[in-house]
Parts: sequence; C-alpha cells; structure tokens
Amino acid sequence: MRKVYLLICLVFSTSIFAQNYSSVQKVIDNAQKTKLLKNASWSVTARYLDSGEKIVSLNSELAIAPASNMKLITSSAALDILGEDYNFVTRIYSDGEIDKAGILNGNIYIVGGGDPTLGYNLVKGSLTIDNLMASWIKAINDKGIKSISGNIIADDLLFDRIPIPDNWVWVDLGNYYAASTSALTINNNLYFLYFKPADKVGDAAELIRTEPIIENLEFTNYMKTGEKGSGDNGYVYNAPLQFNATLRGTIPQGNDEFSIKGSIPNPPLFAAQYLRKALIQNKIFVKGEAATIDKKIKYSNNNLITETSSPPLKDIVFIVNKKSDNLYTEMLLKAIGYKAKGEGSVEKGIEAIEDYFNKNKINTDGLIMYDGCGLSRSDAITTNLMCDLLTMISKKSYFPSFFNSLAFVGNPNDISAYSNYGIGTPIEMNVHLKSGVIERVRAYSGYLKDMGGRTIVFSMIANNFNGSGGAVSNIHKEIMIKLVEIK
Repeated sequence: MRKVYLLICLVFSTSIFAQNYSSVQKVIDNAQKTKLLKNASWSVTARYLDSGEKIVSLNSELAIAPASNMKLITSSAALDILGEDYNFVTRIYSDGEIDKAGILNGNIYIVGGGDPTLGYNLVKGSLTIDNLMASWIKAINDKGIKSISGNIIADDLLFDRIPIPDNWVWVDLGNYYAASTSALTINNNLYFLYFKPADKVGDAAELIRTEPIIENLEFTNYMKTGEKGSGDNGYVYNAPLQFNATLRGTIPQGNDEFSIKGSIPNPPLFAAQYLRKALIQNKIFVKGEAATIDKKIKYSNNNLITETSSPPLKDIVFIVNKKSDNLYTEMLLKAIGYKAKGEGSVEKGIEAIEDYFNKNKINTDGLIMYDGCGLSRSDAITTNLMCDLLTMISKKSYFPSFFNSLAFVGNPNDISAYSNYGIGTPIEMNVHLKSGVIERVRAYSGYLKDMGGRTIVFSMIANNFNGSGGAVSNIHKEIMIKLVEIK
C-alpha cells in the first residue's frame, strides 16, 4: 500500500511540474507563431542551478549574436584571471635634472597602465579629470618643479594601438559607446557636444561648444531639430585618430541646449594636452608641446613623480554590467590578454578567455568573439553555453562580485536601467540579469528564483525579428514571469 501511495505522489508531483513547465513552453510556442518571431533566430534555455535539470530548451545550440550579454563572459574572465582586487596603475615620470631655479630640464611622461576609470568618477573611488590633474600637479610641485623645458608625453604602449575591433560598424564610430581603447584612457574617452535646437522641426541645430575642448577637432554639422521629446537621435561619424567629424541625426526641440556624447579621437594625446594646459594654468611653465611616443622607454624609479591606482576590479566589473559600458569591457579584454598572454590585444584576450573556458570544462561550440562587449554583430554564442557559464561562476569565490554587478530587476536603488522593470509582477525584486541590445538583437541572461525558492539560470536571445525590440523584450519578460511562477 505504501508503494502505491508513493507512486501516486510521484505521478502527482510529476504532473504538477509538467503543468508548470508547460506554461513556460506555451508562451514560447505561441511566440514562435507570431510575425515578430516566426522568421527570427530565437533561442531560450532555462535550467535549475542545483541539478542542471532543463526546464525549457529552444534552439539551445544555435549560435547567435548576444549583444551585451557578451560582457558576462569578459567580466567573469577578468575576475578569474586578474582577480577581483586587481588595481590598474598610471604613473607620472620625469627625465632630466631639476636645477636650483626649479626648472626641469627634460620631459614629463604619463605612463598608461590600462586603467579604464582614469579621470572619470563613474566608479566609486575614481577621480574626475580635474581632480586627477590637481593631484598630479601637486605631486609635480612637491618635487620642486616650477618650469618644464621639455614636452608632456603620453605613453600608451602597454597595450596595442589598434583602437577598435575591425568589424564594428561605421554608424557607431565616433560615438561614446564605441570609444576607442588605449592603455592611457582618460575621461571615459568621451566629450560632450552641445547643440541649440531650432524653433522649427527640421531646421538646423547649431553646435555651440564641446566639453572638454578637443584640440584641432573640426566638425561638419548636418544635425537637425527633431520633435519635442524625441530624445537623442544624433550621431558623430568619426574614426579613431581622425579629427574631421561629421554630425548627423536629430536632437529634440524645446530645449535651450541639448548634449550628445562623442568619442575622443586620440585619448593619449588628449591626456598630455590636458595636463599641459592644467600645468600652465597653475603657473608651471611648459616650453614644449604635448606628444605621444612610438618606442618603449625604460623608466627609472628614481624619476617616479607619482602614481594613481584604480578602484579594485570588482568595482569596475560592477559598472561593466550595471551600466553596460563598452569601453570598460574592451579595456578589460586587453588587460586579460596582457596578464595571461603578455600582449594587450583583442586577439590575446580572446585566447585567454578560451583557455578560461577550457580550464573550467565548458564546451565553447558556437562561441565566436570579435570583441569583449558584444557591439559587433559578428559575435555569437549559444544560450546553452551561457547557462553553462552562469552555473560555473556560481561556484567561484568571486561569484558575489559578479552577481552584484547584474541588474536587480524592480529594485528602486539599482543603478541599472532595470530599477522600474517588472514592477507589480512576480519578477520584481527577484531577477538578476544582464541585457543585450543592438540592431535586431535582444537578449537577457541571468538568475531568478521560482516559487519554491530554487534558483534558475536562464538565457534568451533573439536575432533578426520582424518588429520592435520592445515587443521581443515583453515576450522575454513573460517567460521570466512563468519561470518564477513554477511551484
């Protein structure tokens, strides 16, 4: 009799699970029939973290573009390879002698250490560019330097000088979210362009100024005035190291001025120019110019003026995933390559990530990386691999740092774009995720808990859908809700 009772309980339990699972599957089946997703490449995987038991699996081995979900790979590899307490260091050196009058008969060097946070206070503990300059100028003053006969020279040779991956698209270049990498990055490698909208929609928007000023940068301005409330639809077309930018698109009517963000064409040179100006403004005369170098120099510790350390890597990763920062991610990829392979390049960073996967016994079939942040439409991953990654990371000592970097859905204190997402639904204050958005790509991957308190890892990626990205995101939200409702 006891065996019969246990069998009935087992059948009943299996039936309940089947019903719960089928509610998720039903959403997927219905969505596949819509015009939105009928011809799309769409993949959904969800499984229990503790057992690996599959809940849903749709095209789980399909290699598709992940957009910013790629950051989960790069950020976790950085925590593993560099360590969550790793610091980047930027150093200021001099050469030559300082005479009795306080004249440095030589140069000042800014030696980049690959710090993505330098001169921009996006990460807790980092300084604004002006506060950074003040700290460097104080250190130069403390050495008794009152005048500099030579140049202010930027050294960015720790990493390669390939500023962007080869296959980023032209429309992105010149804009802040496609900022070029450099071992000497400063001010998040961005500047603001301020426009005055016209009174009439469709008329030209006047470029008023840039902040900060980028020396020798010239603009051809085709920016127009858009509808009131239409937001930022302006683009800066400009390749790295080029100083002739074209401005196109629209900025909204109804503002005294409106700003968009561009990418600094040559960040190391800009850093040297900015320090030179700051020195002169603080009455330290500089006879020479701002410049960069082409050959590596061996610096003497005796000539070290000061050094600036970044916040710990875990705080940088927090921003990488919460704010989906492409520059930070690409900088981490090169830092990974430098640490693991002795070369600060995209190629060596990707090789190190492949080693990271192999070491952790993760099958990389379907993984194609051309960058670390997912801005390239040529990147690819499978949702199965993504769930394998999320499962593996959960067993690592650095998991809390990684987990805390994900968007916390519906948490009003979260700094990501998801603080108001899912309010009033079962996913509110439950789901931790990373989103991914580029043209015709919408992705969500992360962790949630079902009604029984069990953790589910999930990944949902859609490519080439026929309709709005918002409509795809709503379907993904509905799937998350059904996953949470499993009992």
